[in-house]
Amino acid sequence: MFYLNRLFSRRFSKVLMVIAFFALLIAAIWFLGPFLGFGETRPLESTEARVIFIFLALLCLVGLWLNVPFFLIMAATACVIVWVIGPYVLIGNNYPLAEITARLIVIGVIFFFSFVCGVWKLLLALKNNPKLLDTLFSSKEVKADPQIHEVNAIIRDAVDYIKKVNKGAPLLQRLFQPQKTLHDLPWYMVLGTRGAGKTSAILNSGQDFPRPEQLNRVCKESIPTKSCECWFANQALFIDTAGKYIDDAHGEMPEWEELLKTIRKYRPVKALNGVIITVSVSDVMGRSKAELYDLSAKIRSSLDDTRKRLGVRFPVYVLVTKLDQLNGFAEYFRILTEQEREQIWGVTFPYGDNMKTAVADLRPLVESELSLLENRIERNMTMRQQEEYENADRKKMYALPQDFRLLTQGMAEILQNIFFTSRYDETQSYTAMRGVYFSSSHQPENSIMVNNSTLIQKWSKFIHNRIPGSLAYSVLIQKDTDCLVKNIAYGRQYFLRQLFSEIIIKDADLVRHNLRVVSKYRFQNFFGHCLCIMVSAVLLNGFYQSYHNNGAYLDVIDVKVARLEEDVKSFLKTANQNMLPTLLNLAQYLPEYDGLEVHNPALEYRYGLYVGKALDRDSDSLYHFFLRKLLFPMIESQSHDALKNAVYSREPTEVYNRLKLYLMISGQGKFDLDYVIMAITRDWDSTGKIQPYQERTLFMAHLKELFTQPAWREYGEEVDKALLAEARELLDRNPLSTRLYQRVKSAMQADAPENLTLNKITNEQIGHIFTVTDSAMAEKGVPGLFTYSGYHQIFKKKLSAILRKFDQEDRWVMGNPEPVATLKMLRADQTVGIVDPVKDALTKLYLQEYTRTWQRFLQSIRLKSDGVDNNSMGLSFDIYMMRTLVSTDSPLINLAKVAVRETTLAADRPESLLKGQNMMASSQLTDAASKINLALAAQEKIMLRQGVDNYFSSLREFVGESGDSGDKAASGSRLAAIMDVLNDQYTQLVISDSAIKNGNLPEVSDIGQRLGAESAVWPDPFKYIIAPLLNGAYKRVNYQVVSNTNKTIAASLGEVCRTTLQGRYPFADVHEEVGLRDFEQFFTVGGIVDDYFKKNLADKVDTSTRPWRYKGGAGAHSSETLDIFELTQRIQKAFFQNGDNKLAINYTVAIPYMSPSVSQLTLNFDGSVMTYAHGPVTPKSFRWPGNRSESIVSMSFRPRVTLKDNGVTKKGPWALMRWLDTVEDIETSDTGQPVLIFDMNNRQVKVEVTGLTYKDELIIDLLKNFNCPGSF
Repeated sequence: MFYLNRLFSRRFSKVLMVIAFFALLIAAIWFLGPFLGFGETRPLESTEARVIFIFLALLCLVGLWLNVPFFLIMAATACVIVWVIGPYVLIGNNYPLAEITARLIVIGVIFFFSFVCGVWKLLLALKNNPKLLDTLFSSKEVKADPQIHEVNAIIRDAVDYIKKVNKGAPLLQRLFQPQKTLHDLPWYMVLGTRGAGKTSAILNSGQDFPRPEQLNRVCKESIPTKSCECWFANQALFIDTAGKYIDDAHGEMPEWEELLKTIRKYRPVKALNGVIITVSVSDVMGRSKAELYDLSAKIRSSLDDTRKRLGVRFPVYVLVTKLDQLNGFAEYFRILTEQEREQIWGVTFPYGDNMKTAVADLRPLVESELSLLENRIERNMTMRQQEEYENADRKKMYALPQDFRLLTQGMAEILQNIFFTSRYDETQSYTAMRGVYFSSSHQPENSIMVNNSTLIQKWSKFIHNRIPGSLAYSVLIQKDTDCLVKNIAYGRQYFLRQLFSEIIIKDADLVRHNLRVVSKYRFQNFFGHCLCIMVSAVLLNGFYQSYHNNGAYLDVIDVKVARLEEDVKSFLKTANQNMLPTLLNLAQYLPEYDGLEVHNPALEYRYGLYVGKALDRDSDSLYHFFLRKLLFPMIESQSHDALKNAVYSREPTEVYNRLKLYLMISGQGKFDLDYVIMAITRDWDSTGKIQPYQERTLFMAHLKELFTQPAWREYGEEVDKALLAEARELLDRNPLSTRLYQRVKSAMQADAPENLTLNKITNEQIGHIFTVTDSAMAEKGVPGLFTYSGYHQIFKKKLSAILRKFDQEDRWVMGNPEPVATLKMLRADQTVGIVDPVKDALTKLYLQEYTRTWQRFLQSIRLKSDGVDNNSMGLSFDIYMMRTLVSTDSPLINLAKVAVRETTLAADRPESLLKGQNMMASSQLTDAASKINLALAAQEKIMLRQGVDNYFSSLREFVGESGDSGDKAASGSRLAAIMDVLNDQYTQLVISDSAIKNGNLPEVSDIGQRLGAESAVWPDPFKYIIAPLLNGAYKRVNYQVVSNTNKTIAASLGEVCRTTLQGRYPFADVHEEVGLRDFEQFFTVGGIVDDYFKKNLADKVDTSTRPWRYKGGAGAHSSETLDIFELTQRIQKAFFQNGDNKLAINYTVAIPYMSPSVSQLTLNFDGSVMTYAHGPVTPKSFRWPGNRSESIVSMSFRPRVTLKDNGVTKKGPWALMRWLDTVEDIETSDTGQPVLIFDMNNRQVKVEVTGLTYKDELIIDLLKNFNCPGSF
C-alpha cells in the first residue's frame, strides 16, 4: 500500500501527467507531423525532420526534469526550427535559409548569444553567491544538506495540507462556492533565540489547532524545534522556527535561505502576514550591553533578509516572554481571573505610514509607553500588598516595579537597535514594528532574575568585589523552597489569547503585497483578459464569416444540383451516352468551390459550421451510384459486344482476351483491377467512346473508382452462357501452347536481361560505323529475352513456374475446373522419361521467334554513311572505317563473335558437373537420376540445334571457333582471311590517299569488285558490310584519280586550247578567226589532243560508251572532261576526210528548189562556180579549202532585188563555215541528205549538200559546241 500511495500521490501524479503529455506530443509529431504545415508545405513530412523534433521533445523533458536553464531549451528549440522549418521560409521571392550554409550561420549566431547569456547569468550568480565559484571548481563532491530538504518538505507538506481543504468539499459546493486560495489563510513566522518560548507562546495563544498531533501538545512542556514547524490553527498558520536561525545566523544561512525561498515559492504574493519576535526576560536582562547589540543585529538582519527575499512589507510583533522570571510576577498577578489573564499587556503602535512619531525617536516613545505599564503596577502595589498575607510574597511583589523598569529599559534599547531607520532601504519611510507585548506561557518557578541595581545587590557586589556585566542575573530556586503551588505551572497563560486573536490575527491585511509579483500577476491577468476578448472577437468573427461563407457555398451547390437534376432528366429521356461524362464530372466535383479546398478548407469555413465534408460524402455516394447504375452497364455491354465480334472474327488471341475480360467484368473469373482498367480503356479508345471523356486519365480514374467499390456489380446483367460456350469451343480448336505463348513471353519480359543493342554487340565506345536499317531494331535492339542469357537464365528456368500460373488462368477462362488438367497431357518417353508436350511446344515457338529475330537483326545491319558526298570528301571516311574495322578491338570481330555466341544455344556443358555427379553416385537411384538428367540435356540440345543453331551454321563456319583468339578472328576461318584483305586494303588506302594529296595518281585495285561477286554467298550481315565498303573505297580512289586527271587536262591541254581556239571563230561568233594551221595542229590525228589522249588516257577511258566514261564507275560529272576528246574524234572525222593531217572537206551541192522569182542562182566556192537556172537538178562536187590563197564563198541571184543586196559573200579561211551560218533552216531530202534553206529578201532557195554534216549535224555546229577543258 505504501508504494500505491506513493504512485497516486499528488507529486507523482504530476510527474506521470508530464510524461504522458510528452508521450502524446511525440506520438502527435510522428503520426500527425506529415499532415501539418502551411499551404502545400509539409516540413515534418520527412522521417528525419520528425525524428529531430522527437529528439527535441525528449531533450525538453530531460531539461525540465533536471532544471536545465530555460534559455538553453529555447535555444535548442530555435536551432531545430531553423534547421527543419527554415528552408520553407519565404522572404520576398527568395528562400534565404534553403542553403545549408545559411542555416548553419543562423544556428551559430543562436549558439553565440546563448553562450553570452549563459556567461552573464553565471556572473550574476557568482555576484550573489561567491561560494558558487568554489562549488564549481572544487574537486570534492558536495553533499546535499538533509536539513535543507527537511525545511523544504515541511513547507511543501503544509501547502499540500491546506490545498486539500477545497478538494474534500462536494462537487457542487466546489462549483458554486468560491474556493479559498492559499493566500486566504494568513501565515506568521515566529523568530527568537533558543529557549525564548516561541513554541510555548504559539501553543498557549488560545488558537484552535484542529490537527490531533498538535492539539495534544497544548499545555505541555515544549520540545525544542529542530528546524521549523508549521502550526495549523483555524485562523492562521504559524511557522515556528528554531532559535539557531538567530543565535547561529551565519552558520545556518543556507537552511534559512532555503526556508525563505520555499515560502516565496508557494506564497509569492503575500508570503507572510507578519513576524512575531520572541525575546525572553533572561535575554533582555541577563545579557551585557554588547550581547544585546549582537542580539539586536541578528534579529535586524533576519528581518531585513526576510523582507528582501520575500519582497513583502509586514508588521513585526515583539513578544517579551517568560515574564514570570521577574521577581514577584506570579505573586502580583495571581489574583487575576482567567478572563483578565487573556487581556493584552503591552503597547500597540500605529503601523507603517500611519505612525506619526519619527522612527528616530522610537526609544523615548517605547520608554514612555512602557512606563505607563510600570506606573500601573506601582499604582496597584499598595492594594496588592494589603491583599497578600504572606510576608515573603509581599517582599517579592515589592521588587516587581523596579525589575520591570529594568526590563523596559533593556527592551527600549533592543527595539531601537532593531527598528531604527536606514536611508539605504525602505525603513526610512515607515516602521515595521506593530507593538511590544509581555506574556508568560507557564510558570515553572525554577528560576528568577535578580536585579543587580538593588541596594542589597550593590553591597553584595561591592563586598565580593564583582562588577555586574548585565542588569540582572538568573538564580535557580532551591528544591526545598516552600511553594504554595506546585506542578500547576502549565495551567496558566498570561496576556496571550487576546494578543493573537485581537491584534495579530486581525492585522493580517496590514501586509503589503509583493509589488513585483502582483504587477506580474496583474499584467498576466490583463493580458489574459485581453487575450480572451481577442479570442472571443476572433471566434465571433470566425462564426460570422464561416456562416456567411458556408451560406454562399450552399447557394452555389444549389445551382449545381439544379443543373445536375436537369442533366439527369435529359439523359433519362434521350439515353445519350455522350452525356454520361458530364453527369459523372458534375456528381464527382459537386462539392468543388472556387477558392475552397474541400478536404482541407480554410479557417474561414470552419468553426464547426463547415458543410463541405457532408456534401462531399453525399456527392461521393451519388457519383458512385452513377458509376454503378449508368457506366457499368455500358462497360458490360461493350465487353459483351466485343466478345461477340471476336467470336465472329475467329481470331483466337482476340477471342481469348475478350473472353477473359468479359469473365472478369461478369464476376466469373479472377478479378485483376489493372488489367480490367487497361483493357476497357483500350476498347473504348478504339471505338471512339472515350472521346467525350476528353482524356484517358479521367476515364481510367472513373473505372478505378467503379471497380474499387464492393458492390460494383449491383446493376449488372446475367452472363451470356451461350456466348461463353461458343467462345470456349472456338478456343479449344487451338492448342494450349498457342494460347499461352504470348502471355508467357509477356510475363518474362520484366525479368529479361537488357536488350542487346548494336552498340553493346560491337562494343563501340566513341564512333559508330554500323547502323540498323530496321527502325524497331535500331531503337530497341534485340529483345533481352531472345539472347543466350535470356534463354538459359530466364526462359528455361522460369518457364515451368509461369506455365503453371497461366495454366491456372487458362482453366478458369476455359471453364475447366480440374486443377490437374495439364497432367493429362503428360506422356512418357522411353529415352527421357516424362515429357510435357505443352512445355515443348512453347519452347519450339520461342525458338522459332528467336531465329526470326536474329535473322531479321543480322539482315538489317549496314555500314553507316557519313551523310555527305563521300567522293568530294576524299578518302578520310574510308580510311576511318577501314581502320576501325581492322583495329585491335574490331567492331566487326565483336559483332561476329557475339552473333555466333547468341545464335549457338546448344553449347556443350562443362563435363565437370557430370563427372561430379558420377563420383557422388553411390546408389542406383542416383545413377538413374544422372541418366535422366543426361537424357534431358541431350533432348534439349537436339531441340536447340533444330530450332536455332542449324539456321546459323553458315555463320559459325564463316566466323570459325573463337577459342582463345581474343580480339582476333579464328585462325583459318573465312573471316580471318577477309580481315587480312581488309588490313591490306587499309594500307593501300593510306598509300593512295598520301599519293593523291601529293598530286600523284595511285594504282586502283579491283579487289573490292572481286570480293563483291564472292560476297553473294556470305552469311548475314557480312555480305552487306565488307563488299560495299571495298567497292565504295575503290570508287572513291578512282574518283580521286579521275579528279586529278581532269585537273591535269584542264591545266595543260586546256591552257593550249584557251590560247589558240577559245574566243575565236568558228568556236565563237566573233570577227577574229582561228588559224587553219592551229586548227590542224590541235585537232588532227596525232595532234595535240590526240597525242595527249593516247599517252595519258587511252587505258583509262571506255570509248565504247556514249558519252565516253572513265573506267571504274566514275560518275558522269567526273567524265565531262572527256567530252573534248570525244568531240575531237568527231571533228577529225568531219574536217580531216582525207585521212592525213591536212584539213580537207569534200562535199557536193545540188539545187532541188529555187523560188520562181529567181531566174538564176550562182554559187562560187573558192573559184569553183556553180550556176543553176530552173531546170534539172545536177549535183556538183567541191573541196574545202581550195587552192586559192584567199577563200571566198558567194551566192548571188538574178534578177537583182536591189543594187546593194544581191546575195551572200563570205571571205576568209572560214568562209565556208560563215556561209553555213546564214542558213535559215535545214530539211531532210527524200534520200536522207540535208537540205539547206536560204531566204534572201523573201526569195527562198534550197541547197542539198553532202559532206558538210556529221551524223545529221552541220559541221559548224560541232565547232560551236566545242569547249576548252576548264572553261565550263
